[in-house]
Amino acid sequence: MKNYWSALLVIIASALVYHLLEKLIPGGFGWILTLVYCILLLVIGGFLLPGRKKNNRWFGKVVISLIVVFIMGIRLDIFGVYEFQRLLNLVGLNGVFLDLLLVYCGWAFYQV
Repeated sequence: MKNYWSALLVIIASALVYHLLEKLIPGGFGWILTLVYCILLLVIGGFLLPGRKKNNRWFGKVVISLIVVFIMGIRLDIFGVYEFQRLLNLVGLNGVFLDLLLVYCGWAFYQV
């Protein structure tokens, strides 16, 4: 199966999983839905790769991981690095564009 079909199937499966969890998880645990949503975006980004290969470039992976942690902290309202959040707002990366940045990080983590 080509990679674009597997990526499409992962997007559809992610939507189904999120919809099911949305019905099962009570309203007080909305942070779990946000966490699952962010994880699903990273998984979708990982499935967009044309081919998986193993690299030893650890610095790029650390930078991408820190960006993902900061974005998850902002989305879950656990912590927020003020300067990072201000930089994202300055360039207009908020809302849906922040979600697209998570998909990109999922893709770039395996690409770097």
